[in-house]
Amino acid sequence: MPERLWNRISKSIVILISIFFLVTTFHTKARADEEELPIVFKIERIRSLSIQGKPLFDVEIYVDGKKVENIFDITLWGYDVYPDLPMAYIKVPYDRERPLTIEIRVFYRTVPFGVKRECDISRSGKSLNIVYDVRRGEWRGEDHLKDGNGYGHSSGFEDGNYCENDCELWFDIYQVRDSESFLSPDRLTLWELKNVYHLDPSQDHSKLDPDGDGIPTSWEDKYGYDPLSWDNHKELDPDNDGLDNVEEWKTSRWLSDPFAQDIFIEIDCMETGRRFSKTYTFPERSQQMLLNAFAKHNITVHIDDGRLGGGGDVIPFDPELTGDELMQIREKYFLHGDPNNWRRGVFHYVILCCKIKSFGRPACGRMFYTDSFVIAVRCVKKWIPIFYLKGSTYTRAMASVFMHELGHNLGISRYNTPGCDNEDTRFPWQKGYWEYANYKSCMNYRYVYKLVDYSDGTHGENDFDDWGRLDLTLINHA
Repeated sequence: MPERLWNRISKSIVILISIFFLVTTFHTKARADEEELPIVFKIERIRSLSIQGKPLFDVEIYVDGKKVENIFDITLWGYDVYPDLPMAYIKVPYDRERPLTIEIRVFYRTVPFGVKRECDISRSGKSLNIVYDVRRGEWRGEDHLKDGNGYGHSSGFEDGNYCENDCELWFDIYQVRDSESFLSPDRLTLWELKNVYHLDPSQDHSKLDPDGDGIPTSWEDKYGYDPLSWDNHKELDPDNDGLDNVEEWKTSRWLSDPFAQDIFIEIDCMETGRRFSKTYTFPERSQQMLLNAFAKHNITVHIDDGRLGGGGDVIPFDPELTGDELMQIREKYFLHGDPNNWRRGVFHYVILCCKIKSFGRPACGRMFYTDSFVIAVRCVKKWIPIFYLKGSTYTRAMASVFMHELGHNLGISRYNTPGCDNEDTRFPWQKGYWEYANYKSCMNYRYVYKLVDYSDGTHGENDFDDWGRLDLTLINHA
């Protein structure tokens, strides 16, 4: 048996045994003493923002000043990591009146035995400090409900300084009742079930909807809604990101938040027709550049290239796509023949292909529907010598072109922004190149292969505020 396969099997066996032991321990102790229940700390995702190199993360959790030991020795290595298992847990009385003070610290190394450096994950200082209400299972402090960046989401970019080994952290803190698995709790605490909602603690409230408004009790409780009082969630979009609360609930498995703006993007890729590269791709580093640009403005972009229940479909090779062919691909691979597919109005759709026909000239990308655009990867690659002359790279150019076309989906166009898509801004011998030099945006052809950013309108004459113009609700017209 190959060594790599044996290592994977061995690791899986160890994890399964650990899970069995942990679940048995939780349930046995909970039955023995209902007065105490486990409080579980789970890191949902860690993403590098300004760390140079590919980091190896370590997470430390302190409760009332005392470090909590990790349950599993989980390896958190990569630019963007989704841990499978909880980090740690403690036991406290389920009706404890005094809140817990919690500090979360994240460290990184770029080599396995290198020096650990602390990451910035906070809007003040480096570590994240919160206060946890045991009875209600809620927290406040540097991260809190309706803070604009997401509940259980903190970023080192929130302090406005973008070069402090910044990281982005998604986390959850929940209690486990006797009837629950520690891997899939419904989040409602024993105390509030008994004293607030008067509901059966043995039920799984992540699947129950007693008020009949289309969203389960546990989600409504987490985000401050009354789970026993009907709300018209299909009409509620408190963060104005184009996703109503029912859609926010459906996408919450991928860490969306009803009070923090989210953009979901599904990507499908065409075959290259070449032996050594199977499909055109959106490079991982390009993705991270795009996500970073939006993170500075408290907007979370979620890329589905096969990781979020869709995306990653392989489109047969076609040397040059027409507008009609693009629409046919959207119908087949995005909507899957269903015009009422629930992803319509939730996800933007992107095709990575070879070439496209666009207004009689070669183009690296174009928006072809309200929620959809295409990137002609082979066309982008032909401009590689120009990238390097501009001090750019292929990965940066791909991020820039992608962000440019996404900007059209979000409402930036030549009709409301004169420097956008202006053919007179491409080369130094053109007047517009100098006239719109202050418009430092990837929507400006002068900067489209170099900048992975929109302009904020602060650079002087003929600059425009792209970030202020974004309209995430346009996806509702798809």
